[in-house]
Amino acid sequence: MADATRVHINISGDKDVVAMLESVGLEVKDMQPAMQDVGKYLKGFFSGEVFASRGGAIGERWPRLSTKYAAWKARKYPGRPVLVRTGVMQKSFTYKSKPLQVTISNKAAHFVYHQSDAPRTLIPYRPMMKVEDGDKRYQQIVRIINSRLAQTIKEKGGA
Repeated sequence: MADATRVHINISGDKDVVAMLESVGLEVKDMQPAMQDVGKYLKGFFSGEVFASRGGAIGERWPRLSTKYAAWKARKYPGRPVLVRTGVMQKSFTYKSKPLQVTISNKAAHFVYHQSDAPRTLIPYRPMMKVEDGDKRYQQIVRIINSRLAQTIKEKGGA
């Protein structure tokens, strides 16, 4: 579902689910509206709640700044929290939806250094994007997709 710098959400249908949806005249070939809703939700979550909680919202509390860097940042960028100097990285989350997929990424040049879980010696691991099977974001994604499916079934004259 994720690599170091992107989150990918893919829909792949169980044969029974696909057969049930086809029985009400719905083919799961284009879920782009749902994928757009998921992208919008995750973009807002990653740039909002994750930053406000300093990683706590995804269960990855960010380490404090080093004493030396914290002092420098307090002089140059007073009041700015961890991972926010100019706000560019926080505002650089994007998403791209396809019929059965959405990809969320961040275009800020320094994003990869914080998000990557590669071994490190200088910059601590401070992930901003994380979705795991069964977590709150995963459950919200399922709700978003279910809601769109229910809406589509209703529009097609189903239940």
